[in-house]
Amino acid sequence: MSWMLLWKVVLLVTIGCFSIMTIVVTIGGALDIRRLFERLKEDRDEEA
Repeated sequence: MSWMLLWKVVLLVTIGCFSIMTIVVTIGGALDIRRLFERLKEDRDEEA
């Protein structure tokens, strides 16, 4: 196995992992923001 092939594989694996992490963090963040707004709405309704 040549060094060039090794680094290509390392690069592709790294890009793949980063892409998966980006998707997971984006979905998780969107769900957290949704829950935040739901809690804020509940707090506002309780105060009124």
